[in-house]
Amino acid sequence: MCGIHFEREEGYWAMSMFVGYVMSLVIVLPLLAVLYMLHIPIGLFMLITAVALILITPIVFHYARIIWLYIDEAFDPRPEPIPVDY
Repeated sequence: MCGIHFEREEGYWAMSMFVGYVMSLVIVLPLLAVLYMLHIPIGLFMLITAVALILITPIVFHYARIIWLYIDEAFDPRPEPIPVDY
């Protein structure tokens, strides 16, 4: 083992926040539309929306990072490693 410690650079996951915003919007927008059509009072409307967002946050956080990894690899693929003959 060569002892190199490999990590993503600082700030790498910042773009996953935008992926998470889009995911949250896609998930919560249908709920908002249904609540709006049911003429729910604004206080209850905001409470239901806040609870829904709080409940989906851990899932969105996790999958936004996974999706960002795939997007990054699609736009900037890593080169194939060069085989080393010993």
